[in-house]
Amino acid sequence: MLKIKDNVDLKKLEKFGFEYDEDNDYWFYYAFTEPRDQSEVRYYIDNKDRRISILLDMYVNPYKRLDKIYDLIQAGLVERK
Repeated sequence: MLKIKDNVDLKKLEKFGFEYDEDNDYWFYYAFTEPRDQSEVRYYIDNKDRRISILLDMYVNPYKRLDKIYDLIQAGLVERK
């Protein structure tokens, strides 16, 4: 399981395009519009336990579905639990 580190202010996620919602969670939505790859990926980060959830269409290119998580890992915001 991947999660955002406890010492990270969740507001930093906004720099990566995440938005805060009324359920106190952060989310990011991306729709792929390429002709052979019309699908979507949604990333959710629970405000309480900071777990990262990824919801995706089964047709998403496997390399594209992890782009956002890779960015968060490179920034040092993610840990494995």
